[in-house]
Amino acid sequence: MDKIAVKTFFFAISDYSRFSILVTLLEKDLRVSDIVSSTGIEQSNVSHHMSCLLNCGFVSARKDGKERIYGLNGEVKPIISDIIRHIERYKKEIISCNIANKDYISRAIE
Repeated sequence: MDKIAVKTFFFAISDYSRFSILVTLLEKDLRVSDIVSSTGIEQSNVSHHMSCLLNCGFVSARKDGKERIYGLNGEVKPIISDIIRHIERYKKEIISCNIANKDYISRAIE
């Protein structure tokens, strides 16, 4: 397995804004303006995050006149659904994981 690809994959979805965009796109394909309305993320940030998600193959885009409509790639839907299900099932354990939280907090401070 390619170490850089794995790290980049997890980096892409570890950002809360990007992950919330993926969750929003589980329901239906959306325009950037709809993603902004659903997530509360500023338009310029949504556009930036969409570039990352497109480049990493999480989403695809199609043109509708002058606008682009974004949707999850088919193979990504079950992955995101499984991640959500796992987080919901193990929320207490995840939150109380001292190792992950210590590493997360130390990186956030840097």
